Amino acid sequence: MSGDAYNTGSGSGGTAGGSGQTTSVRLNATGLSPADKKVLCKAICVCNRQPDEGRDGADLKQQCVSRNLRDLDKSMNWQSPYKAEVNYDMSQDPPAPIMRSASPLEPHGYLPGWIQKYWPGGLADYPAGSGAVRRPDAVIVNNPALPPTQDNLRSVVEVKFPPQTIDKEQQAADGRIAGSPDKATVMGPGDCDCSQDDGDENPAKSAVSDTMSQLGRSLRALFSSRPPSLPGFGGAPAPLPPLPIP
Repeated sequence: MSGDAYNTGSGSGGTAGGSGQTTSVRLNATGLSPADKKVLCKAICVCNRQPDEGRDGADLKQQCVSRNLRDLDKSMNWQSPYKAEVNYDMSQDPPAPIMRSASPLEPHGYLPGWIQKYWPGGLADYPAGSGAVRRPDAVIVNNPALPPTQDNLRSVVEVKFPPQTIDKEQQAADGRIAGSPDKATVMGPGDCDCSQDDGDENPAKSAVSDTMSQLGRSLRALFSSRPPSLPGFGGAPAPLPPLPIP
């Protein structure tokens, strides 16, 4: 779910901490590499056909994509190039990913706790609705052994299912997060050939804590078949950098 993270009201969008200028982004997935597009389309097609279901019976297609990408990342010790719903602190320049301090490759799972601990003044002074924290649907990194900082981002992706519309404020935020409008994109079922999707495959209907969902396993198999020309594609993941000596 993209947008203004921990937003309790309407805000001015994702330009907090920046120049305030609007950043345009491309509105299709043509800028993604074929390998990246294939992985994301796999999740989009399956979740479009068999989405998660909300308590009220609503189809949760976007959440289905995010959950399965997160399952994939977790199964790879948080060293997948595809990371779902990473929060970014837009008060920093460049915007900084909000990761777990004990596991810097893992997105922080509880934003209010991070705000209370690290934001000046805590939750009481956090400017909810101002775009101070933004959360793209997915980011793709070059080196999975490093955090998703701007210098390691290959793409920032918003996933939209009809009749969802494009959020211009989120587009501007994605451009800032990526460091270039050419690295931010929006994609949906119309960008994928879902006729080639495996009709017998269904994603799990609820979050899986210890094992990957069926879709997650499929994504990992697809990911592992990529040529080993990029760090993390095929074989063992790239080693973590050594910790600095105090």
